[in-house]
Amino acid sequence: MKKLFVLLLVVCLLASGVLGFLLGRDGTIRKTVTAAATPAPAAATPAAAASTGGLDYDAIYALHDPDEIVMTVAGHEVPWSEYFYYLYRQGQSVESYFSSMAMYGMSADWTDEADEEGHSFAEFTVDSAESIARSLAGTMSFAEENGVTLSVEDLDAIEKKVQEDIVALCGEEGTRADLDQYLEEIRLPAALYDRMNEVSVLYQNGFTALYGENGEKMSDEEALAYLEQNGYLNANHILFMTLDAETYEDLDEETKAAKREQAAAIAAELQAIEDPEARLARFAELKEQFDEDTGKTLYPNGYIFQPGEMVAEFEEAVKAQEAFQVSDPVESAYGYHVIMTLPLTPDAVLDYSSSGAEMTARSTAANEAYAAAVDAYIEALEPVYAEGFEAPDLLSFVK
Repeated sequence: MKKLFVLLLVVCLLASGVLGFLLGRDGTIRKTVTAAATPAPAAATPAAAASTGGLDYDAIYALHDPDEIVMTVAGHEVPWSEYFYYLYRQGQSVESYFSSMAMYGMSADWTDEADEEGHSFAEFTVDSAESIARSLAGTMSFAEENGVTLSVEDLDAIEKKVQEDIVALCGEEGTRADLDQYLEEIRLPAALYDRMNEVSVLYQNGFTALYGENGEKMSDEEALAYLEQNGYLNANHILFMTLDAETYEDLDEETKAAKREQAAAIAAELQAIEDPEARLARFAELKEQFDEDTGKTLYPNGYIFQPGEMVAEFEEAVKAQEAFQVSDPVESAYGYHVIMTLPLTPDAVLDYSSSGAEMTARSTAANEAYAAAVDAYIEALEPVYAEGFEAPDLLSFVK
């Protein structure tokens, strides 16, 4: 449950119009925030209401002046308006979850457990406000400590994004004043919107400074270690399908037998080639001629995969072989596979981004290492609450 609501919180931030915050180069979320282990002390507020329903956000907002500094993280001051926004967005995600549960005839309320630590949804919402504040301030501080700044080009790119947001949210004739009004309507302080845009670029610049534009500063050894630690396997195959490619119904036994014989002949031919490079070249020729795998257009060089992602027979055959070794025909529900196990390489393509960019082992390992470094830095930060400030007891504001 905990991971679910952290994700919802990030989604809500993105949905607020700040589309760049905590996004990576290819548009994927590079890091998440985790709930604080201990929430701020609960304030003395009106008598608790029922624990179902939505929160009275206007009443919560009225507890403090918008500019009142309620928390300091890594030297960065957090005003009430910013802290409240985090409460508001997380609270809305919780309420959306309650509504979804109700649609399926189930119920949940603010007193129910929201995470593995036993925090209620009300407590978790307060925890998450602190976590987001720590994440934003911590990312800024991490950049500062690593000498990462915004260039003139970065500032121009941010301004271009603001203009795009204005058009998307306020229309072609919109102005910054119109955008600020929209932000006010969704309770997002304009200053926080601007800071989020800056932090998004600082985060990306930090990655470039430490690991290169596409992770090229990560060594071959580190990239290979990432692949091995995560159990990746690499293999290509020539598939003789024993299913109809359109209906996926079994072919007749005579056809299956012919395909089995053909697969065995090709396997024997490849196994007889002693030179690995020559075997690989001949494998490519035969694959082009005979392979019936419907995914060969997307994966012409085979599959790099983790345990459980391929059919068991395929995975076990790959594990049992050395690099460039070719299997006898391996039967699965799809047909007969002639499999060549391939070595893992630092720049092997593991996946593709939403934009179609290649995500190599090197770039993926670099992104995960960078996210882990920033996360560890943030987790080590201790927010300091302003004297006399107490986080609201949300149960007292349930309508």
